[in-house]
Formats: sequence, structure tokens, C-alpha cells
Amino acid sequence: MILMILTMSFSGILFSEKLNKIEDQLMEEETKFFATSPGHSVFGEYVGAEWCGPCMSSASPSLSNLKNSNSEDFTFVSFFQANGNYPDVSPLDRIDHVSGSASGIPVFSFADRQSGSCFKVGAAGVNYYDSDYSNGGCMDSDSNDYSMEIHISLNESSQQVITSLDVNYLGSSSSVTVYVYGAITEKVGADAYNNGNRPHHNFRQWLLNDDDDGFTELTLSPNNIQTLTWETSLSVVRSAPGYSQYENFWPVFALMDGPHDTYNSVITAVDLDMIPLIDVGISEFSLMNEDGGLGFQAGDLLNLNVEISNNGADTYSDSGLISIYLLEGSEEFFIESTGINTLETSETQEYSIQFDTSEISLNPSDSSAFRVILSDLEGDRFSNNNYMDTFAYHDLPPVANRPISLGQTVIERGDVIQFESSALPNDLVDDMSTMQPYFEYSKSSLSNWDDSWIIDIQTVGGGQNIEFIHTLQTDINADTGNYDIRIKWVDSSGQHSEWLVVEEMFELRNSIPRVLDADDTEYMGMPVVKVEMVEKISLIEWPLIVDSESHLSDLVIESDDPEFYGWDPLTLEMSVKFDRVVWDNGNPVPQGIFISISDGEDTNNGMIMFNVVENGAPRWSPIPSQSINEGASFSMGLSEYLSDTDSDGNFVSPSNLIISILSNSNDSLVDASISGQSITVSTLDFDSFGVAEIMLRASDGEQFSDTSIAFHILNVNDPPTIDLSQFSHSEVKLNEITIFDFTEFLSDVDDPIDEIWTSVSSNPIGAVTLDPLSHELSIIYDQAGTKTITLSVTDRHGASTTNSFYISVMSNKILTWDDEYNEGDLSVSFDSLSYGSEPIFEVENVGDVELSSIKITWNICNGVTGICHSYGTVNHLDSFSIIPQSGSGLVNGDYITLDVDAVDSEGWIRETTEKAKFYANKDTNPNSDNVDTDGDGVIDSLDAFPNDPTETEDMDGNGVGDNAQYRAGQSILPGFSSLLGIVSLLGAAISISKRQKT
Repeated sequence: MILMILTMSFSGILFSEKLNKIEDQLMEEETKFFATSPGHSVFGEYVGAEWCGPCMSSASPSLSNLKNSNSEDFTFVSFFQANGNYPDVSPLDRIDHVSGSASGIPVFSFADRQSGSCFKVGAAGVNYYDSDYSNGGCMDSDSNDYSMEIHISLNESSQQVITSLDVNYLGSSSSVTVYVYGAITEKVGADAYNNGNRPHHNFRQWLLNDDDDGFTELTLSPNNIQTLTWETSLSVVRSAPGYSQYENFWPVFALMDGPHDTYNSVITAVDLDMIPLIDVGISEFSLMNEDGGLGFQAGDLLNLNVEISNNGADTYSDSGLISIYLLEGSEEFFIESTGINTLETSETQEYSIQFDTSEISLNPSDSSAFRVILSDLEGDRFSNNNYMDTFAYHDLPPVANRPISLGQTVIERGDVIQFESSALPNDLVDDMSTMQPYFEYSKSSLSNWDDSWIIDIQTVGGGQNIEFIHTLQTDINADTGNYDIRIKWVDSSGQHSEWLVVEEMFELRNSIPRVLDADDTEYMGMPVVKVEMVEKISLIEWPLIVDSESHLSDLVIESDDPEFYGWDPLTLEMSVKFDRVVWDNGNPVPQGIFISISDGEDTNNGMIMFNVVENGAPRWSPIPSQSINEGASFSMGLSEYLSDTDSDGNFVSPSNLIISILSNSNDSLVDASISGQSITVSTLDFDSFGVAEIMLRASDGEQFSDTSIAFHILNVNDPPTIDLSQFSHSEVKLNEITIFDFTEFLSDVDDPIDEIWTSVSSNPIGAVTLDPLSHELSIIYDQAGTKTITLSVTDRHGASTTNSFYISVMSNKILTWDDEYNEGDLSVSFDSLSYGSEPIFEVENVGDVELSSIKITWNICNGVTGICHSYGTVNHLDSFSIIPQSGSGLVNGDYITLDVDAVDSEGWIRETTEKAKFYANKDTNPNSDNVDTDGDGVIDSLDAFPNDPTETEDMDGNGVGDNAQYRAGQSILPGFSSLLGIVSLLGAAISISKRQKT
């Protein structure tokens, strides 16, 4: 009984050891990144599909790694199923030829083999084919007796590619017959696997014999080269990331000893990686005006300089031409050319000419284009560096725009007037930062142009939005009447615009005398006079009248009011006397005197107000007008402006006077408060400006006196603002234009919205463009991800605000699976996954997203063989059957995967990024006692490791599987070494006993 147990255990150990050796071998192959060359070329053919797991994770990466590490002696052709279809391989049914008897994919056949190690079905790791390649790849033993060389060239006008193949036999036989296998492939596939990997050398078209029905047959004799030529449209192949259409045009050839409809020995093979690179290209094409200017004027001489270089692997000596052309529209006008010298690897050749621009017609904001072209090259691999353009800007005089006035155009002599001006550069050489204005004025119709009134020149704005502001301080003695202005501009090359004359642009008028009011900054309130007393009011102490042109002593001030007692121009004092106090509820009311003021040229009228008080009443001295910036606060003490007397006229301290606010002429602009004998005025916001007159009252408890203070709230320019919260975290589609209009989200409290200059920045540059007039953003990205877009808004004063928002660029949206751990969009149910079954599945939309154009893709792969053997699609969410290709139902190791693609109600493509995976087992009834969770053939009740398909037993009970413990060289039974010793002693004893009996 003990011997039987030991035999069974050793059998299990031997089987486990075999599995371990296989796993170790696969691990070694997966970590091998370079393969040893067999010393000759190796060729193979591959069949795979976009949905195949082993294809995308192992087979295709293995082929790409092998090609990258051994590019000079390994090539292959891929027959790749994309979008459910294999490429058209007629008239040669090569896919079935390669797949042969294989029951699934991936399939790779070295050298047209259908058996042995060179016929590979399934794959594991990312270097799966290296060993067979290093062992010769089953190529013919005479491989090195043959040579092949490929040449391709592109006809730019017809977009046809000429492919030629030189075949040479180097052996000793008098003649041999071979067959040429030729195919056009994409070096990097334009189609991708579901995980994003791209297969290489994807088949696109055959290069066949003259009858287009098979391989080309050749009879070769030693050292006699035969050349085959094919002409193919470049459109046969497609571009791929990192490769242009021509760079992705990839011929592959192999020599076989038989025709296409038999399995043959493959002698040798070649692709474009297996021949020296030929590439002569333009490395630099520059243009410089001989006078150093950025553009050119008619008659300037332009120096055109070309540099070409040999980018190939060998010396280039096959001649060619360097030709320079002038472009006008779509036409090329030849200028001059020269031949291409023999160039060593990386050597350059320079060619320079001088071009006279006298015959070029210059146009506003235009340029002239020059092109250099390399032609008549032999074997050149890359054509996209065989031409290059450069541009020379037309340099024209600027054009002046009409200046605009920034204020009133009818002003008094001595006042300031400002004009804002700009110009059109009229070319691409200059902008507003490189041009300067000349500004002059003249009395209308006299043409006495002068600029002496200009006291300041400033610029505002930025970039193309720069404006020049000329400030003119008019002469107080200037003639009244209309004035003309004119302006011209000079650019960076010294070219002047024509004078732009604007007639009667502004008018100067005589400054008439007038009475000040609260809107004037010089206003200091109402004078206080005592009743029944002649009071002399000094117009120096109390600035009640102003004339910007005349001195106060030159004014004649008169009045018919009885309260007016006269005007003394020598002392600048006005005498008044009021006979009574006008009372309002027991308090005096201000009284006025209507006066006329003459400066000898004009007469003006006005009313001067006086605070008429009794003796003994509090009195106010003049309080100057105060200025406050918008958004600020201001406090001031009032004690110094107060005085008080008793009933006998004796002065007493004003400290006991009580001050209060009577009125606020603009309570929507400021808020005012009194604390003791101090006043505090606070603006109500950061954007309003104007004048507020605060009426104050000082009271001693019996009498009071009123005055006013004018507060001028100054306008401080605020930068414009933009609110981008509306657009933040928006979702936009990849490679589709999305328009955002943010006009209604712009604001500027100081200036009109249409004067705001907007600019945008993004990464990459060009993904977001902005129309500065309509304020529309056009967004298109070619890469998915979270993108930051930054907008800057600038007003005409140069104040700016920058704000950013974020968008998500997506090609599609994700569908998720609903299970017991996660709430998702789709749930899956099935009837059975038992061995031999053909399960019925149902996918249900349990999420909130409405779906259409539904496509469910199912696959059956086997984890033991590494082969995906069955595949299908369903276009609905009803129940559907999954039928294995074998017809025998699910088997041990099978697992089913589901993918879902659909379109939601907003037009987004939605897809599952994770496959739903289900494993076949003996019994899928969750209530059964025969459940085999890990599918290793041992039910859970008898399996020490029910979730690990590589372990089933733990004989020593230490929590480590017997297979893992054996691989580590450890005993799997308690006292196992002692038991072996006892067995050995028993065997020895039995042997000795037999000898003694003998």
C-alpha cells in the first residue's frame, strides 16, 4: 500500500516537473529581447485578427521585436483581419494556404512550412519566434547563393510608385529556376488591434507575373542579374502614425523553388530595411534681402541660398539637379539650376543665386514664394525632403487711418484735446510696433501746419491693437474757430504714407467766465455771511468765479440784486449784505445773488449762494473739494473748518458743536457717515464714478449752520473680465470642430465690449483658434486628454485679464460592466458554462445611457493552448447563442470574452474598455457540490486551491501548493525524507535476506 502511494506521488511530481520546465522555458523566451542571426535572410507569413488576444499581446509584438532587432535579415507579410474582414488576397488564396490545418489564430509559418517547429499556432510572450529564427527559420540551405535588391521611386505628378527588383544567382549550377513572391505591405499597419497595438507589414497588394495570376518564374544563370519592374498607385497603402504614405510603402519579396499553389522551399527574402538607404534631401533653403531688410521693395536684390545633404548610408554619385523657381499662384517659373555633386555620407552641397525683384508686382499684405526642387535622383527613398519653399514679404508704404477724438471736439482755448490714431502696415513686414506717426494741426483752410501744441505721445493696447494717443494743449491766445489735422506714418524701412488730412476736426472757442458749482474741483462750498452786516468775500479765499483766459481783476461783475454791494477788482473782493435770514423750521436757508460777469468779449450769468447766519451761530470756513478713487474710502476731520460765537459775538470753542449729515446728492455712488467731528465717505463699488455733494450741519444746540463738501469719485480703469465657468469641464469630440461663443461672458465697466482685444493660447499651438471680432473659439484636437485653454482679454488702455478653462477631449466614452462589486451600464446573464455546452448569453442595458447601433463581439479562447478558436458578433441586446467552432461545445481551458460597442443619444461612441470574461467548467450551477471555480478539472470540494488552476494539493498542509514547493526543491510530505530512508533500509534488508537464503 505504501509503495502504491509513493508511485502515484512520484508520477504527480514528474508531471508537475514537466509543466514547470515548460513554464520556465516560456519565461526565458519572453525576456529575450535580441535574437542571434542565422547568417542568412529568413521569411515568414502571419495570420491574425484585431480581436484576437494572443495575436495582439504576443504574436504581433514578437514579430515586431524580431524585425526591430534583426532588421537586415528578417522580413515577413501579415494577413490581418480588421473591421471583421481580411484583406483581398485574390488571385492567390494565401490566407488559407498559410493557415492550412490550424484550428485557430494566431498562425505564423516560417519558410512556407505546415508542420514542425516552423509552423506556429498560438503564441506566448513577446519573443515567441526568436528561437526558430536563430535556428535558420527552415530556409533553404542555398540561401546565400542568391542576392536581391529593391529600388523604388515616386512619380510626384502621377502618384505612381515604380518598384524594381534585381535578382542575381551566385552559385555554381549552370542555371536554376526560381519563383518570385512579391507583395506591397504597410510598414506599420493603418489598422490597429483592439488594444491599440499596430501590426507591421500588413498585406495590401500582390506583385505578380505578367498575367497577374501567380508568382513570376525566373531562370537564372550565375552572375547575370535579372530585373523585374512593377508600377503601383501610392494609394494602395495608407499613412500611419510617424510615417507618411510613401514612407509606409513597403515591398517584401521572397524567392521560392515552386509556384504559389504548392508548399515550397524558401531560398531568400528582402525588404527595404535589407538594402542600403538612399536619401538626398534639402536641409536648408534661406532668403535674405541684400540690404538686410525683412521684406523687399521692387528692384531689391535677394540672395537665395540652398543646402542639400546626403542622408543615406552610402556615397551618392548618381547626379541630379538643384532647381530654383519663382511661384506665382500655382505656376512655377524657372530661375536657375545646377547639378548635384558626388556626396559622401552626411556631406552637404551649397548653391546660391541672386535674384533681381524689378519685375515683381508688389501687392498689399502679400509675399513672393520661391521653391527649390531636387530632381533626376536615382533610388532616392524619401521624396518629402526633395522640395522646400521660402517666402519674401512685399514691403509697401503704410496707409494712415483717420484719427478719432477721445473727447469733445468743441473746446475752449487753453483746454486739452486728445486724438487716437492708427495705421495699416499694408504689408507683412511691419505692424503698429514698427511704425511711427507724424501729427500736425492748422487753422482751417490756411495750411499753416504745426505740432508745437503736442505735449505728450502715448501708446495703449498691445500687439496689433496698439493705438497712438496725441495730447494737444491748446494755446490760450490762439485764434478761435475750426482747426484741421493731418497725419502720416513712417515704417521700419523708412517708407512714408501719404498725409491724411481731416478738415475741421476740432473747434476752439473763447473761454467765458462762469460761476463755479459742485461739479468743479475748485469749488469750496458756500461762503457764510452774517445778517445785516456788509461782508467782504475774497474770491481768492472763496473761488466762486473762474475764467481760464482772463484774470479776475479784468472781469466786470455786476448785479441788480439789492444784496449786492459791489465788486472791487483791485482787492478781488465782493461786498454783500443780507437784511434778513430766511428761516425754514427755525433754521436759516442759503440765499443767492444773481450776477453778470463780463471778460470784455463775452458775458455770462450765474447765481452765487451764501449761507446767511445770525451772530452767534456756528460758522463754516470753506472746505475744498475732495477726490477719491472708485472703490476707495476717505476720512477727514472737520474741526479746523468750524468756528462758533456766543450771542455777544465772542468766539467760543467749536469742540462742542454737533455735526450731522443733511443730504447726500448721490447716495448710489457713496455712503457718508459722521463720527464726532470727522466725516467718512466710502464708494459703494469699484466701477462707478461721478460727483456727490454732502450737505453738513453744525449745531450748538440752539443755532446751526450748513455747508457742503463736493466729493469727486475718480474713474480708475478696470481691466475687462471674462467668465469661463460656463465652458469648464466641457466634453468635446476628438478630431471634430467645436465652437464656443463667449461674447456674453465678456464685460468691461469702463469701455465698450467691441473694443476688447482677445487672444488665446493652447497646447498644441493651432488646436484652438479665435475670431477676435466674433469672440468665437474653434476647437479641434487630434489627441485625447484633458486640455487647458487660456484666454486673455485686453482693453484699449492695456489693462488685461487672463483666465483658463479645461475641457476633456475624447474619441469615445466608456461602458462599464455591472456586477456584484460595481454598478455599471451593462449586465450579463447566461444559462450554463459547463463543458460541452453552447451557452446562451443575454446582455442587458441597466444604466442611464440610451444606446443604439449596438455591436456585441464574443470570442472563445483557450488558456491552455493559447489559441482563440471561435468568434462572432451580435447587433442587439436580446439573448444570443455562443457556439464553439468545433461543434463539441466548451472544453477544459476555454474562456469567453465579451466586448460591446454602441452609440449614445448624444452621438458619442461608447465601448467597453475591459472585456467581460467567463471560464468554462464542469458544472456552472452555483448550488452544485461539483463546482470547479478555477477550471483545472478538480472540483472545489477536493481542490486545496480552488481559485488557482496551477495548484490542487497541499499534502504537508503548510499553505504552499505542492507544485510550487516541488519546484523550490522542498519536501511535499511531513517527514518525507525520513520515510524515504525507511523505504531504502527495508529494501536493503530484503535484499540481504535473499542472499542469505541463497
